[in-house]
Amino acid sequence: MRVLQLAVVSLMVTSACLAQRGPTPFYEDTNNIPVSPEIHADHTVTFRLFAPKASEVILMGSPGILEVIKNPMPLKRDEKGIWSLTVGPLPPGFYTYGYAIDGGLRMPDPSNPNLEMRRWGPTSLFIVPGEEKAAVEERRVPHGTIHVEFYDSPNLNAERMVYVYTPPGYESGKQKYPVLYLLHGNGQIEASWTWTGRANVIMDNLLADGKIKPAIVVMPYGHVPREIKTASPAPATGAGDAAAIEKELLTSVKPMVESKYRALTDRNHRAIAGLSMGAAQSLSIGLHNLDQFAYVAAFSGGGNRAEWEKADSAVLNQKLKVLWLGCGTDDFAFNGVKGMDDLLTQKKVKHVFNPSGGGHSWPNWQTYLSKYAPLLFRD
Repeated sequence: MRVLQLAVVSLMVTSACLAQRGPTPFYEDTNNIPVSPEIHADHTVTFRLFAPKASEVILMGSPGILEVIKNPMPLKRDEKGIWSLTVGPLPPGFYTYGYAIDGGLRMPDPSNPNLEMRRWGPTSLFIVPGEEKAAVEERRVPHGTIHVEFYDSPNLNAERMVYVYTPPGYESGKQKYPVLYLLHGNGQIEASWTWTGRANVIMDNLLADGKIKPAIVVMPYGHVPREIKTASPAPATGAGDAAAIEKELLTSVKPMVESKYRALTDRNHRAIAGLSMGAAQSLSIGLHNLDQFAYVAAFSGGGNRAEWEKADSAVLNQKLKVLWLGCGTDDFAFNGVKGMDDLLTQKKVKHVFNPSGGGHSWPNWQTYLSKYAPLLFRD
């Protein structure tokens, strides 16, 4: 009887509290959240946003979905204040998008928990499935582990963060592994290659298929300042960060990784690759440190042509087991990357050039990683 009395009192108190709180504010009411994006069987996709007081909502990307729809497109508002737009059909693949509301900056879709993290705020992403699962789609295979490491950087006088992937079986084993340093692009962060690029999923799938050697993947932060300071008279750029990031990678990140993880520490078991800004960093760091890296790759970005023109072809061919370039033919960086390919060909430097369709976007970078990784550490 005593338990029943306590239950009744508790219910009365809860009801009274709810009554005092009143109705849920519209901005917290989950009943207002529409389904978005809705991927239909015919591969058309419907986007929806509840914004009854907005006067304009634009679907956009960078480039993401713009590679298909070509230009930003307006959504239409219904009588309930829900804006919607259906596009496509879209080819199977990986897409990023966001909304610009009333002329503001692009924001993520509040209905979609899948995000691309960027320095200037997140944007949304989704996958249109194909007949077979893409390299970036999760499968029922053994999975590696993502570690988030914080460390103090004497070089930059700041606390820094680095993401580290260890392959399946790392925690229960004793063997040492080769290391791939994987660099992000301008405006992205150390989480980008996992949150958005799904490098861990790609590595898991390639390992399960027997296409790659198990390796540790290290994903550091590629900018010097954490924040974007637009009011600064000379805001930091990818190019301006290059020398500092090279020093940071070699004197802070690499020693930390090699002391905390079971990493092989000879050059034949160390690789580097990056996308866009990270591609330029990768080519620069690799060229400056041939005694430390035997594998170098650049995704959608060229290096310092003058430095590579001066480089000794015989030394490059002796030192580099793989030099890999990839870029989409619709990418604004294509001419620069093709120019690097032409220069290396002229100098008779052994390398791989992978031109592909598409532009400056994650579907290409994910594909490039899935092609580069199987070439690593084969000796």
